[in-house]
Amino acid sequence: MSLYDWIKKMESPTDFKDAGCQLHYHSDTFPKVMGLMLALTPLKESKMMPFYAKHAYGESDHSEMLLEWMIKHGLVSNHEEVRNTIITKETNACVNYAYQMAIEQDREKWLVGLNSGIERCSNDFFKAISPKMHDIGAGDEYFDVHVEADEHHSIMGLDYIEEYNADSERGKILIAKALEGIELWASMIHSWIGIYTYPKFDLKGNLIKEN
Repeated sequence: MSLYDWIKKMESPTDFKDAGCQLHYHSDTFPKVMGLMLALTPLKESKMMPFYAKHAYGESDHSEMLLEWMIKHGLVSNHEEVRNTIITKETNACVNYAYQMAIEQDREKWLVGLNSGIERCSNDFFKAISPKMHDIGAGDEYFDVHVEADEHHSIMGLDYIEEYNADSERGKILIAKALEGIELWASMIHSWIGIYTYPKFDLKGNLIKEN
């Protein structure tokens, strides 16, 4: 999609300022919503607590890593500048998707939506942005660590999901929830560069509407 063409054309880390400020908000809220998922875990689901805790811990310092990189390369001068960013509605929608699932406490929806869906999309994003940052002399551990970590996160929940026929009622529900997350992620990252696209997929994963 268009964002990846934009990444290829980046010439300076400062080109990433607007996207970086939005990404910082996402990175800052992501472990918090994971903490909420952990905190609301019902007793019958206590076996999942270590899973949620490890994921939240793994994400907990990423926003600070990004902020340090942004200050180092002159994108922002301090934390307050990032905090004053007006967050796009698409970024809020993607974050709120995770909060809604934490409130609902449907383990399988959480795992297909956040782990297998959004984390997989995030992996694609960082596999593109990490080498580009190195190409323009701004490589950093923040970008590099996500290449491996997000791939791991995208598969780590599969052991906790039952197998369903894709055409069953439950199968369709879970597929729809995963695709919802992918749609929201795509809309979010494009909003960071001023492109407003709202892809839609059918239950087979085919793109049926891009704008």
